[in-house]
Amino acid sequence: MTQQAYTIAQFVSIFQVGRTKLFAEIAAGRLPTYKLGRRTFISAKAATEWQQRLEDEAKLAKEGAGVPA
Repeated sequence: MTQQAYTIAQFVSIFQVGRTKLFAEIAAGRLPTYKLGRRTFISAKAATEWQQRLEDEAKLAKEGAGVPA
């Protein structure tokens, strides 16, 4: 069974992003979360969409700078 959601600690570990950057992404509304009791979760779907968005932005930035993909 694939993982359906990540805790903050799991997300930081798996996606190799710092907690400060993660919370900045959440605060900016680019990474939705939900709470269950005291724990904050990021759905696997939201994590995948976030990662894809970052990859798309990086690709566009390279294309705009004239760097071949």
